[in-house]
Parts: sequence; C-alpha cells; structure tokens
Amino acid sequence: MSEHRPYGIAAEFDSADELLNAARAAREAGYRRMEAYSPYPIKELDEIISYWNLLPTVVFFSGVLGGFTAFYMQYFIAAIVFPTNIGGRPLNSWPSFVVITFELTVLFAACAAFFGMLFFAGFPALYHPVFRIPTFKRASDDGFFLCIEARDRRFHRNRTARFFQDLEPVNVWEIDE
Repeated sequence: MSEHRPYGIAAEFDSADELLNAARAAREAGYRRMEAYSPYPIKELDEIISYWNLLPTVVFFSGVLGGFTAFYMQYFIAAIVFPTNIGGRPLNSWPSFVVITFELTVLFAACAAFFGMLFFAGFPALYHPVFRIPTFKRASDDGFFLCIEARDRRFHRNRTARFFQDLEPVNVWEIDE
C-alpha cells in the first residue's frame, strides 16, 4: 500500500494581477517554497518568489578552473616538458598563453552553464506532479497557477488550502507526488 505523500497545494487564478496578489499574500504569510506558472514571464514574480540560485557560482568557478587549467597546461608543456627557446623569448611567455587561456575559460564556463542548468532544473523530467491538475495545460495559454510545496516549513494541508480559498481563486487542488 503506497503512502499518501502530498507535493503541495495549487490554485488557479483568472489573471496575472490576481496571481501577483496571491504570491505577495503567500510571501507575507511566510510561505517560501512556492512556484508560479503563467503563459508569459511576469517580472514582478521574480522579486516576490525569490530563490537561491547556485548556477552563477558554478559557472564562475568553472570559468576560473578553465583559465587555470589552460595556463598551467601551456606552462607545463612550454617550460617543463618541451623547453624550447624560440627567438630568445622566456620559456614562460605568458602573453602567448592569453588566447588559449581565454578560450578554455569560456569553454569551461559555457559547459558548466549548460549542464548546470540541466542539473539544477531537474532535466530531463518528463513528468511533474502539477501535471495532475486537470486544467494545468492552460498554463501555457491563459492559465495562472500558484503552488505552495509541501516542503515549505509553514505548509499544512488544511491551513494552506484555507489560505488559498480566502484569496478566491478559480479552483484549488491538493497535488500528490
């Protein structure tokens, strides 16, 4: 027998303004683990539903690693493995290393951005619990949804559902995992 584990409580709203008001109210009520779904980007939602994003840090340190890797690789080859004096220049001629160092910095950062985005977004995911909402396909057309996840420390089935009902949405659903 499977255990009934909720993913969260979701509500559908008629407009972007109602979704914004609901997100503000949820934020003021202390909810932090929530996600909004709308057919187009709503800039104000980014400020209301804030989240900690590790991707820029991963990209930065990957770029630094790429730069150090490129520089050390060129230094190791030119000064240690094949120390050839060409034209009287020093073995560690850093100006000649700049181009490859830049290229590897960009390559490492770009790869980290691509694969990090896939990892942090949870891709490839062909299924998400909110897909169980009967009208969720409207989220890409004209639907506005707000979901408070069960992982939120203030989440309680009845209180969260009552909170959404007080906002007068179109409908409220309890979503199972």
